[in-house]
Amino acid sequence: MGIVFLILALGCFLYFGFLWTTASYLSFLWIWLLLGAIHLLMAFVYKAPERLRKNPLFFRFRIFGLSSYCIFFLLFSYLIGYLSQYHYGQWKDPLSYFLVVGSELENNKITPLLQNRLERADLCYQENPSATIVLSGGRGRNSASAEASVMYQSMLKMGIPADAMLMEFYSKTTEQKLSYGIESIFQGEQNQEGSEIQEDLRKKRREEVRKRLAAQENQVVDYEEDLDSDEIFDSAEELKTEASEGPEIKDDSAEKEIGIGIVSSQYQMFRACHFAEQALKKQREEGKVEALQKVSIVGFPSVEDPALRPHLYFREALFLFGERLCHKL
Repeated sequence: MGIVFLILALGCFLYFGFLWTTASYLSFLWIWLLLGAIHLLMAFVYKAPERLRKNPLFFRFRIFGLSSYCIFFLLFSYLIGYLSQYHYGQWKDPLSYFLVVGSELENNKITPLLQNRLERADLCYQENPSATIVLSGGRGRNSASAEASVMYQSMLKMGIPADAMLMEFYSKTTEQKLSYGIESIFQGEQNQEGSEIQEDLRKKRREEVRKRLAAQENQVVDYEEDLDSDEIFDSAEELKTEASEGPEIKDDSAEKEIGIGIVSSQYQMFRACHFAEQALKKQREEGKVEALQKVSIVGFPSVEDPALRPHLYFREALFLFGERLCHKL
């Protein structure tokens, strides 16, 4: 058993060296040094001198160490398997938005991990050309530019039009990227809805004035210049008041379903969709989303480099385990 732990310790140290030289932009690389040290300790426990192994206290420590190791091994194996197969939501065409979760840059450039997410977003956009792509991510520890702005330039080169993208470049953590991204989506929805309401009120006012003037003159004339004058069009508050006193306009906002696709790597999909649901709930509580408004969230996972999967999934399992203990999930 001690030989097995020695081999595992050596594997952890070698994997740390591989990550350090090829993917140093990834966070928490020290995990593999810690795992290597733990396996060395376990190897010592099973290769300890005979006099130590006969000590009752050392025997209890040995049993405790092996039991704890087996429990954590089984737990993390289950979490990693669950994350690798996780799917969220059902794709219903067409979707309104695709929120791309940013990741660390390397020398202010797109990493292969982030490139896979952008390519996934590009495929989604080709199937939903009327959707808006939301790029979420601020400035990381290894870059001078925000992740969103670098992603924006990359997607322009991929042929995505500029007016089809929306940037959010203040977030730092994964939770903030989802929260701020969802907030940006519904802020844009409110602005668009407000513009449509103002335009409807303006058209209604113009029609009412046109009919009134035509009735007074007993003829139909073109009052285009008069209708645009300040004497006829008062403040926006008056328009809203007259509209409320007039015939009721049917509000179909509750019938309109907003579909949001979350684009991230497979290992991160569980937390990303969960944070998106939390952000949506917060928007409803703050009154930025109507209670009857239908909003669907769908996960669109991208692939990862197979050589990075052990680190990505193990790190994500640690995050998941820690946030669950802190009641964040």
